[in-house]
Amino acid sequence: MNIIGKYENIVAKYPKIFLLVLVVITLFLAPNVAEFEFDAGDEDFQPDTEIAEANRMIREEYGEEGVQVNIISDAPDNVLSLDNLLMQVDLEENLTGNDMVEERLRKTSEAPTGVSSPARLIAQARFIRVANETFGGENERMPEDPYLMQEQDFDPDELAQQFTLKTDHLRKILEGGVLELEEIPDQLPPLEFDEFDAEEDLDDLYEGEFPLKDILPFLLSDDYDEEEDYGEGNFASKSITSVFIVEGLEDDELLDTEKEIQSIAEYVEEGSDTRTRFRVIGDALIDEEVNEASSGNIGILMPLAFVFVIVVLGIIYRNFTDTILNLIALIMAVIWTYGIGVLAGINLGNPMMTTVPILIIGLGIDYGIHFTSRYKEEIGKGKEVRDAMSKTGATVGFAILLTTVTTVVGFLSNLGSNISIIREFGVLCAIGIVSAFILMLTFFPATKTLIDSWRKKRGKELVKKKTSKRKKKDKKSFGQKFWNKIGEPETFCEADRDCVNNGLGLGAIAARTPVVVVVIVLLITSVAAYGGLQIEAEYSFTDFLPEGEEVTENINMFVDEFDFSEETVYILVEGDLTQPEVLRNVREAREEAMRSDFAVPARSTESVYDIGEEMNADGTFNDTESESWRKIVEDDDPTPEDVEIVYNAMMNKRREDTERVLKEDYTGMILRIPVDTQEEEKVEQTQEDMEEAAQVFDDDDLDRVIVTGGPIVSQSVFESINEGQIQTLAITFILALLILAGLYVYLGKGPLLGAVTLLPLVFVITWTFGAMYFFGIPLNPVTVTIAAIIVGIGIDFSIHLTQRFNEDTEEIPHPECALCVSASHTGSALFGSAATTIGGFGILSFAVIPPLAQFGQVSALSIFFAFIVAVFVSPTFLLVWYKFKYKNKK
Repeated sequence: MNIIGKYENIVAKYPKIFLLVLVVITLFLAPNVAEFEFDAGDEDFQPDTEIAEANRMIREEYGEEGVQVNIISDAPDNVLSLDNLLMQVDLEENLTGNDMVEERLRKTSEAPTGVSSPARLIAQARFIRVANETFGGENERMPEDPYLMQEQDFDPDELAQQFTLKTDHLRKILEGGVLELEEIPDQLPPLEFDEFDAEEDLDDLYEGEFPLKDILPFLLSDDYDEEEDYGEGNFASKSITSVFIVEGLEDDELLDTEKEIQSIAEYVEEGSDTRTRFRVIGDALIDEEVNEASSGNIGILMPLAFVFVIVVLGIIYRNFTDTILNLIALIMAVIWTYGIGVLAGINLGNPMMTTVPILIIGLGIDYGIHFTSRYKEEIGKGKEVRDAMSKTGATVGFAILLTTVTTVVGFLSNLGSNISIIREFGVLCAIGIVSAFILMLTFFPATKTLIDSWRKKRGKELVKKKTSKRKKKDKKSFGQKFWNKIGEPETFCEADRDCVNNGLGLGAIAARTPVVVVVIVLLITSVAAYGGLQIEAEYSFTDFLPEGEEVTENINMFVDEFDFSEETVYILVEGDLTQPEVLRNVREAREEAMRSDFAVPARSTESVYDIGEEMNADGTFNDTESESWRKIVEDDDPTPEDVEIVYNAMMNKRREDTERVLKEDYTGMILRIPVDTQEEEKVEQTQEDMEEAAQVFDDDDLDRVIVTGGPIVSQSVFESINEGQIQTLAITFILALLILAGLYVYLGKGPLLGAVTLLPLVFVITWTFGAMYFFGIPLNPVTVTIAAIIVGIGIDFSIHLTQRFNEDTEEIPHPECALCVSASHTGSALFGSAATTIGGFGILSFAVIPPLAQFGQVSALSIFFAFIVAVFVSPTFLLVWYKFKYKNKK
């Protein structure tokens, strides 16, 4: 008797003690399950690479790009019509007039009120044009900065005064009339404006000094084409209003702010005579929607999965007690998994983790079906309860141990991934599988022993005896018709007839023609392999947005219909930054980076050189600082002390801006380059362009220069997915092969049997990836884990058949007959296991998060393929192996 048989013997001897221990553990872990919350975010999918690490460090030490809420104006007519522009002004007025929102607005030179919209841009352009027309000539001194209106006395001897156009100014400029700026008395006489008309006025504005043509198209939907003749309507159906929020808000404060912005947008929308609709897009709102959708969806899917399991188990077992005991064990396994996961600090809130309970149910019920079926078989042979438990443990229990070990190895192979959430997913799955193994081989035997012992003492029948209803119509039976056609082989036995009649044993019959089976399998595999080789990795956080939700519709509209980009690439420079040539090279790197086809000139770069230029131009530097700056720029024998003087001035006079690009100890700095990348090819080219720009620092004595940023990190996710898939498969196969080969050597069957047991999984994996290609299912951070699941579940099916075949060949002299016996007994259990697992994952295909639904679909497909291969292909390899091994011995 092996170790599992001995363990089951002890469980059957002391069932109450084991049940008490299990209940105590479950009660201890249960409170932890309620502690986790869903937390959607793309940080979990960032790989552990130097590029990703540098990106995380930049966000932590230099600050993020800032929080930005985008409001889409979705107009049934022209969003550039006067009414719609005035509606945008109303929106800005209500936003800046709200105390909470106004306090949290981030005002910059690009958005002096914290709000930027087409209405403000167009009004600013009109203001500059009319002022230039009114005061043209020698005294013309209009502001150079198009965002921060620097009103200057038109006498050159006067200093400039700054002001920002207010919403009532914007309204007057757009509606038409006389504009008087009371903030600057005697500086700027009234200006007269006509009513704005997009069709007539935009052409002239594009030709003015204000760079409207370079900015406005980014805020308009793609149905507005700047290359067309603007005189033909200047139509756009949608536009973007951006609201800039200060950094450093707590999560709940940010959510409250975005909800308030959403309420204000709804208020303005309701009060407007237009049919324009505002769609608010904010990170906190998105996270809340995703989390609510995920938790609500899993709250529906989990009960459905349990109901499905109950129905299927009821059909298989036809025994209420066995069904309930298996169900309780599954619930306890889920509690153990999540409870231990919380204690281990695993991030359970990611939507990807919602697949784990379904996986536990699928594998756990597989263990339960095999154990229960074999226990009933042993009881039917007349064994006592305790003896039947021991025999079941020694046979099926040992096979379950093997499947558990190999499945755990499969999932733990994800530890080789450099994406943290995939590693944690593998660990959590391993915890769940071990939990299901312990509970199915402890809770069920213990409770079943108590119940059946009690029933037997009262003289009740433990297993209903089957009465044969088969009528003796041998010549008309399906099995006999089959044999009449192909001719009964020499090794004919009653099991052969059962193989044919129940259908699940046909693989054992087909095994007698191995060449035919292999040819058919190879043909299918070659087609699948072609598809599998075409599949590519895809990743975008938008993929994890729930289907059918308004937030998803809004974001898809934002991504699909606008060229507006918030992407930024960083050039990180670390080392001694007081070297004058380093600061001077920042200018060259910036200029080279902005030559890229994917750089966005409408957005400003950020660097120490940009700050220095601004401070020098506006007179912020004193004489000493200005002289040091000149020496650096003109390469007039500057020294490290000159650089320190400039850096100190930046830190003292423009600290907030400087800390975004320069470390306080002057050992690190970044260049923030605005880019627009929407396709994999663009990202690759952008990275090449930025790395070329960073080469200007190659001759400097620096510690590190690296290009990173959101788009580049996302690209590294693609690479990690592809590399992780190959690595996971290789590790899983090698370890599983070593385990099985070593075990079968120990059992005296030889290492080749391990390979024979594992080989059919090659077909399953190939068929699965081929099906993914033909069904259009991409390889993403969720579906990439399918390799481990295929090996885990597929090897489970193969091991059960192999173990049963080994048992039956010890008692039956003919291997063909023994294979039919094995197929007849194991096939039904495998069918039940596959049906419940496919159903469980099939339910997951209704998840509102597309990658989770795809994961459910792929998992169901892979389990179906694993079942087909185990029942109809594996028997061929087992029979060939047996004849090869014993050709001279039996």
